[in-house]
Amino acid sequence: MGVIGPGADVLRADGYRFVVPMKPAPDDFDQQGHLNNAATVKLFNDLRVAYVRGEVGFEWVETLQRDALVVAAREVHVLYESEGLPDEALVGAMRYVRREGKASVLEERLVEASTGRPVARAWVLQLLVQNGAVVDWPDAYFARVAEIEGREIPVGPRRPASEWGPPPQPGAERRPGSSTDADR
Repeated sequence: MGVIGPGADVLRADGYRFVVPMKPAPDDFDQQGHLNNAATVKLFNDLRVAYVRGEVGFEWVETLQRDALVVAAREVHVLYESEGLPDEALVGAMRYVRREGKASVLEERLVEASTGRPVARAWVLQLLVQNGAVVDWPDAYFARVAEIEGREIPVGPRRPASEWGPPPQPGAERRPGSSTDADR
């Protein structure tokens, strides 16, 4: 079962199967004594790495290195729900929710360990990249993820690109790199 306590219970009740303790570094806290926003994003990245190394397995890490593959977080959307404080223990969780074309979408949460109080949640769109181009995920990867999650991860069509960022100024063209240029 792994991590126990109210925080882990809240995450498992929400359907997360991968639940681990998260340990912010002392310099992850700002001068106000709150978990820094950038440190929260780093913790979410650490959670993704822990999922791959601890659950998907070493063979996948070897495949990434052998085939010169990069798992790239193309979009990270974070909802900060409450302050994380230096004297608190945190618990994190991650799960895959769907696939859209070549992209995979996952959810992550951080909660305070002794109460389950939400600290932050993230939605991540990640891609697999080889030699600068987005490639399909190997079937074996998502077969292993299905074992971890206890269910198949649905594959749907790529959603139409949506505008992102500030509204364009009158007469200005869309900026390169906007989500309308994505090949996800």
